[in-house]
Amino acid sequence: TVVLLYNDKRTNVQTDGKSNAQTVSLPAVWFTVIATFSMWPLLLKDGLSVMYVAGMGLYLTIVYILFKKHLSNKLCCYLYYQCLAVVVLHLLEVFVKPPERYPHIYPTLNSLYSAGHFALFFCYFNYRQIAD
Repeated sequence: TVVLLYNDKRTNVQTDGKSNAQTVSLPAVWFTVIATFSMWPLLLKDGLSVMYVAGMGLYLTIVYILFKKHLSNKLCCYLYYQCLAVVVLHLLEVFVKPPERYPHIYPTLNSLYSAGHFALFFCYFNYRQIAD
């Protein structure tokens, strides 16, 4: 998936900031990260948390190696903070017991965070489809 998305020439992340000749499909890659993150409560319930962590770690490492030379500092910071938010949500779920009044707060936060991203992806990909 990463290699196919890496070879896509139709998105807005430019290699040198000047030409549109070489571009990478970072929004599609980030969509797969958020889609996998949104499945975390189900994967946890099925006992697949170790595979999830290993798979996401490997995927994000490969994506970083492939895309690091193509990212601007601003975009790099944005993606770093998005990854940090995902990690914080995971760490909260592992180390902080939910309040008795809201026992399902972490799956709800996961769903809200993912749904916000999906709404933005929906708008972005529809815009790209119309604009191109």
